[in-house]
Amino acid sequence: MKKVSRRDFLKGTVAGAAALTLGSMGLGKTTAFADAEVAPAPAAEPAAAGKPSFFTDPYQHTVADAAHVVTSEVIVVGAGNSGCAAAASLADHNVQTIVIEAANSIHGQGGGIGMANTKWVQQLVDEGKMEELTDVTKHQNIWIQRCGSRVNEKLVSMWFNNAPATGEWLIDKCAEYDIIVRSFRAHAPHAYIPESYDYHMFGPADYANAYKFDDKCGYFAASNVCYTDAQRADKHDKPATFFFNTYAHDLLVEDGRVTGVFAQRNGEIWLFRATKGVILATGSIQCDPEMTAYYCDDYINRVQRDEHGRKQFSRGDGQKMGLWVGAKMQDGGPFPLMLHPQACAMFHGCFPFVNKEGQRFMNEGTWVQGKSMNIMNQTDYIAYSIFDSNWGEYNAKSLESGTGGGMFWDSMGARMGDPFTADDLKATVEGDITAGNTVVADTLEELADLIGVDKEAFLATIARYNELVKGGEDEDFHKPAEFLYPVEQGPFYAAKVGVALLAVVGGLSVNTDLQVLSTEKKPIPGLYATGNASGDLYAIDYPINMAGNSNGRCFIWGYLLGGILENAEGIDGELTSYEELAELNAATEKEAFVDETVYKDGEYEGVGTGRNGEIKLKVTVSGGKISGIEVLENVETDNIGVPAFDTLIEQAIAANSSVIDGSTGASMTSAGFREAVAAALELAK
Repeated sequence: MKKVSRRDFLKGTVAGAAALTLGSMGLGKTTAFADAEVAPAPAAEPAAAGKPSFFTDPYQHTVADAAHVVTSEVIVVGAGNSGCAAAASLADHNVQTIVIEAANSIHGQGGGIGMANTKWVQQLVDEGKMEELTDVTKHQNIWIQRCGSRVNEKLVSMWFNNAPATGEWLIDKCAEYDIIVRSFRAHAPHAYIPESYDYHMFGPADYANAYKFDDKCGYFAASNVCYTDAQRADKHDKPATFFFNTYAHDLLVEDGRVTGVFAQRNGEIWLFRATKGVILATGSIQCDPEMTAYYCDDYINRVQRDEHGRKQFSRGDGQKMGLWVGAKMQDGGPFPLMLHPQACAMFHGCFPFVNKEGQRFMNEGTWVQGKSMNIMNQTDYIAYSIFDSNWGEYNAKSLESGTGGGMFWDSMGARMGDPFTADDLKATVEGDITAGNTVVADTLEELADLIGVDKEAFLATIARYNELVKGGEDEDFHKPAEFLYPVEQGPFYAAKVGVALLAVVGGLSVNTDLQVLSTEKKPIPGLYATGNASGDLYAIDYPINMAGNSNGRCFIWGYLLGGILENAEGIDGELTSYEELAELNAATEKEAFVDETVYKDGEYEGVGTGRNGEIKLKVTVSGGKISGIEVLENVETDNIGVPAFDTLIEQAIAANSSVIDGSTGASMTSAGFREAVAAALELAK
């Protein structure tokens, strides 16, 4: 068994503030609610004294600034999960759509999509892999309670009520491309803080013969499908058109209505006019330090890592554009943070956590947000999960009754319906050891030295914990007795637990037609928001009792927007023909970056560190350029890391470089891949 030195274990732990700075995630029943009367949108005014700069539009574009003007029924700003979903639904509803995107590809990301009680969930129940469908009454109330009752309950109901139809739509659409639903078994239906299970992970039915999406796609299969399907002229009378490398600046308001978006494309200002509406689908605010300082509390400065990847998106662009035309940001206090304790070790289970003082500080048998928030109250915002050689057996027992579970406990390992075994997470722990995020020692004294905690306090903490286990009651933090397992038999393990930020889930106030609301809480004509650009669905905390619900919101809102915009009243305007759109798009498409460095022909190996350990690659150079890349050794996850390699290899070969965007949502795999390619290319110079 490989042991890791204290130096290796502690290396890479960064203070939260520094880490964030460097890194700085059918209409159903919607018509049942009556919304406020429509009011004209006021013109943007200069920010009040003392307010941050993002309250003021720095562009102030006018129609005269536009070098090109194109007109469509709908303009979608952003090609992430929410923008791609909206484009696909709009195409299904015969609404002409243009999607503009600042990056050179779509950026669908995440692990999976939460949608309650879809036909796939029903299938799991029918097959006996789940006991029953999700109790919507129970879980909607949990959602609202975790958000401090500061959400728009109409929107929460809209999420639950439209999830089944959205799921059927998306599952059927994906099936056309041989993309099916899978999932891992991590959930805790009988827990004190219960987690339902409606988590959809889409992927090829046959990876070896998978549908080949174009080079604008990433690893997230559902968004790849929506992007591809939306553009199919053989399927739709009005397929969507995507303009990449097109950075939205601000909105055009005419006669109190939002009628277009100004964007920069290849150094020119373009005006994208909309006769029916503009949809803001630009993601969260987490990559704009000024916005996070204003809208988030200090916990955002305590994360070890921002998981969001490239900085071409999630800078709050949609929220800013809305503010500049008089929109209202959601109420409810600091914007909630979507947090996962995955920044260091990927497995830590329900075993005792100690802080850097060697002291226990919480009930460890809880959900991922609870773990994350407690850890971020500790010194250096990290903790250590302590377990002994019987950890595999203990962990399996903790999961069997459905009272324990959830991500980083069952750790997204086995599939739904698989039995729990002591070896389930062996590879995950070994990967954590290889990466230096878990250490092993023969004695508890040696373990304390390796992790650098106060030895006397640490030994007293573990001794006290073992006494509680023998007594069958956690008198200190009241962790359920079924999660009390001793730490007695060596070798002993310490898994470093750090918190990652996935997204800031707060945005523009919207009604149940997803219209953006003004500061007077009235709909701004012609302006809509979806995904993390929209607000009012979350407050205080992220309700992960419905795993993947933020991605679910992207697809549910996107699905609904097709019908909403089909039936929306528009304004007169001559639409730009598809022939002209194609010509303009092709003539102004920015060429991809290509490094002109000439390397020595041959085969070169390089190693980088990914999510679960080392990634070893062989880079082949022919004619002075990268001609091939082969993955020699890999311990990345099957559902995210492995599918990312195809995209990463294509990018590196096309760019003749390790300087590539990477695969969104697989940020650590991408970083390790870049590192390995760079190391190989150093040998080829």
